[in-house]
Amino acid sequence: MQLAKSLTTAIAFVFISHNAIAGTELEAAVKNGGEVLKANAISELMVGKVVTARAGEKMFRFYYDPSNVLHGELTNGGWKGSGAYAITDNNQICVSMAADKGRYRCLTVVRNGEAVQKFNVEGKMVFELLGIKPSTGL
Repeated sequence: MQLAKSLTTAIAFVFISHNAIAGTELEAAVKNGGEVLKANAISELMVGKVVTARAGEKMFRFYYDPSNVLHGELTNGGWKGSGAYAITDNNQICVSMAADKGRYRCLTVVRNGEAVQKFNVEGKMVFELLGIKPSTGL
């Protein structure tokens, strides 16, 4: 009987631990007070602006042209490219750079105070926005 209780307790612990770990970074950001931005807010935030963003150790600058063309570059050189973007009715910004060969990657934008982050479809934070300035190009 004691073995059955111990086994039941162990199974419950594993189940609870797995569910606690299974939450995504996006879910955690929203749980911690982040607001998922709506399409209009994403547009106001990014269109016609140069956005400086960090992805891991890399720093980028992106220009979201009002004609839905996206220009980007690594801030320390080594990469420069262009593609297209769209802001969807389901409150995401989707980007397709030339290397994506027509495939769009859609991101959810979350604001928590002054911090703005972008999350991929798996809920992993992929970009932290560090600066946003009105511009006419890179």
